[in-house]
Amino acid sequence: MQPKKNPVREAIKSGKNAFGLYIGVPSPMMVEFAGYAGFDFVRIDVSHNGFDLPTIINMIRAAELCGVAPMVRVDNDPFMINSVLEAGAVGVYVPDVSTAEKAKAVVDVVRFAPIGDRGIFGASRVAGYGGMSGADYRKFSNEEVMLGVQIESKQAAENIAAILGVEGIDMVGSGRGDLANSLGVTGQKNHPSVLALEAKIFDTARSRGKCISVNLDPTAKDFAEDVASWKKKAGIITLGHDINIIRKNFEKAIKTARESQIQASGQQA
Repeated sequence: MQPKKNPVREAIKSGKNAFGLYIGVPSPMMVEFAGYAGFDFVRIDVSHNGFDLPTIINMIRAAELCGVAPMVRVDNDPFMINSVLEAGAVGVYVPDVSTAEKAKAVVDVVRFAPIGDRGIFGASRVAGYGGMSGADYRKFSNEEVMLGVQIESKQAAENIAAILGVEGIDMVGSGRGDLANSLGVTGQKNHPSVLALEAKIFDTARSRGKCISVNLDPTAKDFAEDVASWKKKAGIITLGHDINIIRKNFEKAIKTARESQIQASGQQA
């Protein structure tokens, strides 16, 4: 078995944007929807939703079958990180990395030596249940799997240079909601202090040659303008979260239906 290239990493190398979608509904069908719609990757959101490991594995299988790269947002839990990597995730995105020590702990779980300290299991699914040589497996994981860290607090922003000084990190994202909470402006994701801190995070990431990952709301009125702007600044862009997209479209549908009923009744009267 020959290791495959990570299409998201290849897109970034060639100067292209990679577009993805957060998946919070624990179903392979949601992954298929994203793949057949044309997304480049899915980010299975284990961090904020109720996923069991067999479901995650089947969602990764679905991603591979429909041509979308499987990535996972997962807390700094060594067991779960190792499990999703052995299942075939080609990227992990770890929230709330606030110090260089925490960053190194994540790298140690994700990367094989000499970069990290991950233990190798040659019969894992990603290694073809033993069909890939140990050397190829290590090379694939260290070179193709993308590791992202999410900077979500004032402390993390202050430590950003040290965090990105840890070898093995590929991409950096912020978390405006948590940044706002950390700065004492809870709920104000677009507060000037939040935007200024995010700019500092991303400026440091660019200076270190790291890929920037942002999340945009496809239901926002200025979505097209946001995408056009961020395409110039971020390589990896997620276009919202399936749960929010579904909820907002449900609400829009029923609101339109009820208002249409009222209007029709008024015309008949």
